[in-house]
Amino acid sequence: MVAASIVAILALAVLPMLYLRDMAREKRQRSLLFEPCLDLFPRYRVTQEGRNYPVLTGDYAGHLVRLEPVLDTMAARKLPSLWLKLTLLQPNPARPVFSFLMRPDGNEFYSPNREMAHRCAIPPSWPNNALFCADEDDGELKTRLDTHMGVFTDPHAKELVASPVGVRLVYQIAQAERAHYLVLRQARFEKPVADPAVVRMLLDSAIEIAASLDRWDDAIAARAA
Repeated sequence: MVAASIVAILALAVLPMLYLRDMAREKRQRSLLFEPCLDLFPRYRVTQEGRNYPVLTGDYAGHLVRLEPVLDTMAARKLPSLWLKLTLLQPNPARPVFSFLMRPDGNEFYSPNREMAHRCAIPPSWPNNALFCADEDDGELKTRLDTHMGVFTDPHAKELVASPVGVRLVYQIAQAERAHYLVLRQARFEKPVADPAVVRMLLDSAIEIAASLDRWDDAIAARAA
């Protein structure tokens, strides 16, 4: 009886230590998310709050960008996802506001799609199984975006958002390990680092999309003058 009590006391003492060790390991692992991509940015700042995934703000090709991971465990009957919200922080008050969201399931808490006033028809040449919502339904906007829809041939590409603040692409950079999630209900990812080739592609795409939108805005302003 005494021996059992001693074992129980030792177990209670060890468990918090194991928990703190695992938390520290998880924080360290998550802190490495952007490690392979740092050479893309001449200047950058990486911040991490607690055990959360880090956020990177930096300069890419003369543009201010923000890379923010989002852990998504909301979707029913789906494995958790780790999304990357990559935002080109390039203000333009005249830029149209819209969201093009692939494979909507109603659980995209990170998306402003359903808050927009108009659900717009999707052109036949664009990927289907998507929602295109905007503050205004404008045919010329669709023409401008047509050449950029190739980014959504990648099945991990999730959303394109534009606003006067900037242009954002959302991309699935990891999906939880099935066995670990089904047994322990924890989102553990096999490859918890961002692929620099993917990040470069998203950055270049966001810059090109912003340029197309802003040239269109300039043309409209010139005609109105």
